[in-house]
Amino acid sequence: MVFALTTFVGAVVGALVGATAKKFNFEIDSQIVISRLKLTILGIALGVSFAFLIRIRFSSWDLQVAYAILCSGLILQTMIDALTHQLVRSVTHLIGVTGVLFLLISAIRADSYGSIVAALVCALASGFLFAVINKIAPGGLGGGDVRLVPVLGWYLGFLGYNEPVWAIFIACLSASVIGVSLIAVGRGSLKRRLAFAPYLTLGTLVCIFLGDRLPRVFS
Repeated sequence: MVFALTTFVGAVVGALVGATAKKFNFEIDSQIVISRLKLTILGIALGVSFAFLIRIRFSSWDLQVAYAILCSGLILQTMIDALTHQLVRSVTHLIGVTGVLFLLISAIRADSYGSIVAALVCALASGFLFAVINKIAPGGLGGGDVRLVPVLGWYLGFLGYNEPVWAIFIACLSASVIGVSLIAVGRGSLKRRLAFAPYLTLGTLVCIFLGDRLPRVFS
């Protein structure tokens, strides 16, 4: 029963994410040609996979809801950014607001206010860092990336101080490797901006589900 329910919820949410990605991609750039069916199938596959991962990773309903919304939002933003090099501000805001709400509920229920302090510190620190980077190197990061990072810092900081550090490192490293590889094969250039949201998503998801296996930066 639990297996069937998890599969059903993941499939429904994934299908909605795929259909929504198609809608936003068309609104941003109507010249983009991509099948709604392909995005929907991809969304369903990812939705079911992450539904099980979240159920395994988190035991309380409030954390399951919070991180399910985060994963859904990140998948959606990745689909959009990969095709348009833009992020949807309303999606970032939705992820942020629901994250504040459900993680506060979780902290109150578990009497774990230190997690909220860590989440707030990481959100502010990561947001400041990327705002400075964007100021120093205009065009290197999009405004959507700068808005998304503190939201991710909030979610990851709730899990601990190590997770945001590793997430940023993984995102920057993977983006650098892919960028250099594209230049090496003649499919990229130093002047071409790389969609960064997919790499932020990669770093975030690795740290959510495998963060306890990474070396500790902070004790």
